[in-house]
Amino acid sequence: MRGLHHRWLWSLGLVPLLAFSDSWGQGPQTAPVAPVGHPVFDLHANRTLAHIEQRGGLVIATGSAGFARYAHFGRPTPSWRLRAEVDGKKVALPTTAARLQVPLHPGQAQNQVVFLSLKSPTKSSLKISVGGKSSSAVPLAEGWQLVTVQLPPESLRAGENTLSLTFAQSGNFTLGGGAGSHKAAAAVDWIQVGGSAPTGAVTPPKLSDGSKLNIPGGGALHYYAFVPKGGSLLVKGDGSGCSLKVTVDGPQPGQKGAAQLASLDGMPLSLSAHSGEVRRIGLRAEGSCEKLSLDKAQLLSGGQAPQPVKLEKPRNVVFWLSDDTRADKFKLWNKSSRVETPVLDEFSKKATRFAVTYAQGNESRVSHASLFTGLYPATHKFISDKAVLPDSMTIMPEVMKQAGLYTIGHIANGYITKRWGFGDGWDLLKNHIHEGGGLKSAELVGDARQFLEKGPGKSKPFFLYLGTIDAHVSWRAYEPWISKYDPTPYNGPFVKGCMDPQLDKIVAGQLTVTARDRQRVIALYDCDISYNDHHFGELLKLLKQTGHENDTMIIYTSDHGEEFWDHGRIGHGQSLRQELIHIPLWIYYPPLFPGGKVVEEGAELVDLLPTLAEAFGVPIPKDVQGESLISVAQGIGQGYPRPAIASQYELAHVMRLGRYKLWVGGSGQVKLYDGQEDPGEQKELNQSDPLALRFVTDAMGIWMAYQGQWKKSRWGVASNHKPELASDLDK
Repeated sequence: MRGLHHRWLWSLGLVPLLAFSDSWGQGPQTAPVAPVGHPVFDLHANRTLAHIEQRGGLVIATGSAGFARYAHFGRPTPSWRLRAEVDGKKVALPTTAARLQVPLHPGQAQNQVVFLSLKSPTKSSLKISVGGKSSSAVPLAEGWQLVTVQLPPESLRAGENTLSLTFAQSGNFTLGGGAGSHKAAAAVDWIQVGGSAPTGAVTPPKLSDGSKLNIPGGGALHYYAFVPKGGSLLVKGDGSGCSLKVTVDGPQPGQKGAAQLASLDGMPLSLSAHSGEVRRIGLRAEGSCEKLSLDKAQLLSGGQAPQPVKLEKPRNVVFWLSDDTRADKFKLWNKSSRVETPVLDEFSKKATRFAVTYAQGNESRVSHASLFTGLYPATHKFISDKAVLPDSMTIMPEVMKQAGLYTIGHIANGYITKRWGFGDGWDLLKNHIHEGGGLKSAELVGDARQFLEKGPGKSKPFFLYLGTIDAHVSWRAYEPWISKYDPTPYNGPFVKGCMDPQLDKIVAGQLTVTARDRQRVIALYDCDISYNDHHFGELLKLLKQTGHENDTMIIYTSDHGEEFWDHGRIGHGQSLRQELIHIPLWIYYPPLFPGGKVVEEGAELVDLLPTLAEAFGVPIPKDVQGESLISVAQGIGQGYPRPAIASQYELAHVMRLGRYKLWVGGSGQVKLYDGQEDPGEQKELNQSDPLALRFVTDAMGIWMAYQGQWKKSRWGVASNHKPELASDLDK
């Protein structure tokens, strides 16, 4: 019993307590108390993120949904057809030049070999190159076969490995399920990288049996995962002749943690030494069993589970969009910012602030479409200059109309009109660029005053949308702020402002600007954010004066930011840098959104439509891909990173996950940054932090492959799945 007691205390990090107890050796022993925690990551639900180890190698079931993580995001062009069926087998179909990106630990990288179970459509050959070293061409017969490709010495290494597969021939395959035919170099059933040769008939292991997670006997499952604060691992199940050993590796791929024997009775195993870090967590089944089945396998976060607050509907909504406003101009995001926003500083004490919010596009058209529809750009397709939102898509004012609200919009962005598909659901929509009425926030607040004091807002519940463009070019000088932000004398071309035609000439290289001119232009932008803040304060006063201080949900956000030569450019739409896609977001309504709370998990513009729908108890449109933020604001789902994602016209994508930001370019470049400590993206982490690279790659790879089908309300987020994702995709 003493040995078991020692192991249990070791697992909880309580060895010093054990030594102290033994030194006395007398008196009754107090039963150890298990750490308090609640589940934040279910390993069975997230089995699509698991990496399988068998025979000492990385085993990839190429026909599974999880294979997408190894397919290099389908960039620069897709080299695999995913989730196909040939001869009753789930397979992936490669082109003659296919690419794999695989993570290996040191043991898996020892044997320089790749095994493949595949069907060749004709006589052919295959060679594989890794790190500039190429294997000999291995002949392929027609039909199904097990192929062994011996790699040159020291080709594979611990960490990320890029494998280029070159087939000599291709042919047509008849696909199951009535999917027709497809030209490919092979139909691949499974791939094993490293390890020892398979013997006999081999099939990829089945990881799920109902609600149970299966670990193959003699093998392991590895998760590149975030260890929550005060984290622990809870496992419960039937060993069936095997014991469960747990390893926690990192931060480097060669740093393997000591194996710990895990209890299968549900007693949590402490991971607190790794809290807040990304690690490779391994679960290994040792012994003679065919599989080790776990009824429960969960990462726990310290503390009791948050309890949801009873839904209390607001009466009204005010939606304030500050166009072209980057988050790092606010001191709450960037302590060194000079921009004064006293209204929002105070407002933040009463509202919930979402610290990591991304716009889904890097310019107005794409991001407004995601905001109004709750859809990602690849789904709404409002990308090209001539694109129009179809009537079949439900937009935000339609949802608010279903809730019984009078819907009114005063908008100074020229795209938000009926002409472009934004006209449904409004009782009154006025676009101030096309219909007049003034473009400054002071003038939009004046319209709101008229509506609340003399119009329908005086008696009816309302959805009031104010689309302000103070921070969008043209940028203008306002006192007292311009004198604070640019106090030295200036007599260049931007004394009173930087107008839209001037910016066009700057971007085109037709107007030369000096360093002093740049200072002035940035001061103008900063000035306009302060001006917008002041008039947001006037709106808050108006709501108080009209008796709506406590019955109205208020949302403040933006559609994108602006570059000011941070990386050599000015404008927007040209990159996915933080200054363009990281936007402010506050939601005020104390019955649902705790005042003063800061949510560090990722949020997105696509989440706002479902948030409003849930708040008012109306159905969320069936095609919506975002998810309500009410639960996460109340702490439910917090404790494990949630991604924020943005797209540059679907040519490039980024994902922020925890502290990390991954950029995937159209030609296949991949760059990892520390989005928290290095917002300027000066230092790539691909080589120095490969476990973090794989952590974000797994989530990004799954999301990019299935983003057209993704609905967070059903599947969860890309880094933390609900059970339905695996069950839907593995059908």
